[in-house]
Amino acid sequence: MYNWQQNLWQQLHDSFQQQRFHHAQLFIGLSGVGKFDLANQLASTLLCERPEGFKPCNACKTCGLLAAGTHPDRLLISAEANSIGVDAIRSLSDFVHHSALQGGNKVVIIKDAEKMTHSAANALLKTLEEPNLNRYILLTCNDKSQLPATVLSRCGQQTVAVIDESRSQAWLAEQHIPLHEFAWAAQFYSQPLKLVQWHQEGMLEKIQTLYLFASHLKASHNFADVQKILTEHTSLVAVFYVFINQQLKFSLQHGLAFSAYNDAQKAMHRFMLDTQQILGLNQSLGLAKLIYTLQNAIK
Repeated sequence: MYNWQQNLWQQLHDSFQQQRFHHAQLFIGLSGVGKFDLANQLASTLLCERPEGFKPCNACKTCGLLAAGTHPDRLLISAEANSIGVDAIRSLSDFVHHSALQGGNKVVIIKDAEKMTHSAANALLKTLEEPNLNRYILLTCNDKSQLPATVLSRCGQQTVAVIDESRSQAWLAEQHIPLHEFAWAAQFYSQPLKLVQWHQEGMLEKIQTLYLFASHLKASHNFADVQKILTEHTSLVAVFYVFINQQLKFSLQHGLAFSAYNDAQKAMHRFMLDTQQILGLNQSLGLAKLIYTLQNAIK
């Protein structure tokens, strides 16, 4: 468990002791805050034979099975081909209705629950409406607006967030990542695991290129580098949007006409929508058109 999750963990502990613990827990938050790790820790605690202070003992047979990834009473459901289908949720229903092979609790983790199809979400409802004793369903979600209200209403909702960024900064310092070299890093202290992931994947310098391009948009000339990065790493389009939006707001505060600001925002919004559907050369042309519009807006 991460240091910014300690208060939430204590709340879960208290509700469990007071028998107010919901059989379906939905953990909501930005990517990079450790929702899945929290759900996994909770699953381990619920399955442990001798939990100590609401933490797994790491010594019993079930903890050994969990460490080996072979515990028969733990089920993980995650997206395949970017969605969670109805068959996966039907397997969940079968899982919770069978006896626990280790004689204790059974726990299901649904990672990125917002990726459930409409049919899958409907299939989950029946299980949520008719909870079985000693059965727990733990869901993680980046955006709860993508989940049906019927599912939301049947879960105990927990927000996972970095409330005090000094905690994430302290944790990041322990990871020995050279974040001091990147002025933009502070914008992502609320998503510390995302920064770690970028470091591990060698993306920090690429993001630095996007940041410098956006920060000097009027005079930027390394369009080919930006084009290559965004084409090869489409997940960074959202990061590029953050940097561009920041620069537009700065320009607005320093004399940019609101009409020009509004046109630039519309162009950026169109580009964001297009990148979800257009790839390759067409995406590159769309980026070229966007940069041309932005540079003209702030001239």
